[in-house]
Amino acid sequence: MTFFKGSKVLFFVVCVGLLLSVGVSAQKKTRDHLTEQEIELVRDVQQIDQRIEVFIKAADRRILVLTNPNATQKPKEEETWGPLPTGTKAELLSDYKKILEEAEEKLDDFYSREPKNDLLKKALQKFKQAANRQIPQLRAMAAQLTDKKDQRALAEAIEEAETVTKAEMTN
Repeated sequence: MTFFKGSKVLFFVVCVGLLLSVGVSAQKKTRDHLTEQEIELVRDVQQIDQRIEVFIKAADRRILVLTNPNATQKPKEEETWGPLPTGTKAELLSDYKKILEEAEEKLDDFYSREPKNDLLKKALQKFKQAANRQIPQLRAMAAQLTDKKDQRALAEAIEEAETVTKAEMTN
């Protein structure tokens, strides 16, 4: 009888250890949609129109890498923005979508606090112009994507960009 009691305890300890290791490995696999330098730039810029410009540039960087995997940037730009983002096509497209979503959240938050601020209108206009510019670039990728996961990520990215183009300020 003692053997089974000890085995149960050992089995329990092993199971808990496995669950903890799975949880830790799942946490390590979490991917940020912004690079460390981009996160810092978002934190540093407080004016909503300039903050939206950071999100636009971050989104443009994903499109650049997706359309030109051998892309490089000027040393000054790399100093400010850090290395170009990396990842699979699906990851970069997902990052693009999440960047737009985060920018939308920032605009919504700002609108809830200062709906009459002129910077809000300026930021929304810049955001919509960028999305209108980015949509054709995204659509041009469709013919090159054969993987279902990549195609789904592209469709979601385009859908999010189209949502941005339809955004309106209501008073």
